[in-house]
Amino acid sequence: MQWYVIFVSVATTGAFGWFALELVGRPVRNFLDLRRSVRHKMPFLADVAAPQPRETCVTSEQIRQYDTDLKNAREAQRTLRELASQMLAFAESERAACIAIKPFGFDPSAAGSGLIGLSNTLDRHGTDRASFRKDVERALRFS
Repeated sequence: MQWYVIFVSVATTGAFGWFALELVGRPVRNFLDLRRSVRHKMPFLADVAAPQPRETCVTSEQIRQYDTDLKNAREAQRTLRELASQMLAFAESERAACIAIKPFGFDPSAAGSGLIGLSNTLDRHGTDRASFRKDVERALRFS
């Protein structure tokens, strides 16, 4: 075989390898970084208390506590919605990476939807918070 055929085949293989790495490898790495940031922030956001109903606040101390709890809940909701929007944007824009990570049990679309649901129920009492949290943990394979 001629030397230039070997050279062209090696160069072509290298180009396809680089293309595949750029098409799938970098987005998968971005997903894993996003997953890590969700995992890092979830324990901090789990401790956010839902404020008691405003109508039940009688004393000035209860009103101050309500204001503080509401402020903390709103900040946590902003953080969750930011993470959810990043996760949903990844799911919509990086189809090849989503197909590549699907066999490993990751579902960015379900994780983004779960984060949105969690942010919507963060300022209320109920069992919905736990169910959305479990959905996010299942979609991102947190153990």
